[in-house]
Amino acid sequence: MKPVKIPAFEHFLHEMIPLAKAMGVGVELSDSNALVLRAPKEQNTNSLNTAFGGSLVSLATLAGYGVVWELMRSETPATTDPAGAPAPAKPQWHIVVKESKTAYRRPVLGDLVAICERPAKAAIAEFKDALARYGKAKLKVRARVVEAGQTAVDFHAAYVVSR
Repeated sequence: MKPVKIPAFEHFLHEMIPLAKAMGVGVELSDSNALVLRAPKEQNTNSLNTAFGGSLVSLATLAGYGVVWELMRSETPATTDPAGAPAPAKPQWHIVVKESKTAYRRPVLGDLVAICERPAKAAIAEFKDALARYGKAKLKVRARVVEAGQTAVDFHAAYVVSR
């Protein structure tokens, strides 16, 4: 069996955010366009046998957080543990959710999938400039929980990073 490399953000989530591990959150895709997280329905169901609303907003929040985390991680040298796995580095910065708004459009019947597209280059440049100048900056993101190509949850948030 070929070993599978666990994405650094997934490793960080499971080590540093216990809820993510309990939800079974995994990174499905992380590229220059978006971060996609997945969580199994079995661990995130409600009494109606649909996805639990708290799990839906949590997955969207984690996807937004991940986009900001990966942006900041690209500014920090990578570290590994003694076995060579990505180690959750002690960041020189802190990320918090400042505000968010969630709209639930339809129930999710299967696994939970959240997509957070990366902000535009101009927004990232403005964010980095403010962070360099003030040691603190805000970045707005949008994440969606999707099923069968349709948006089930629409999530908008502002994350603040401080050094």
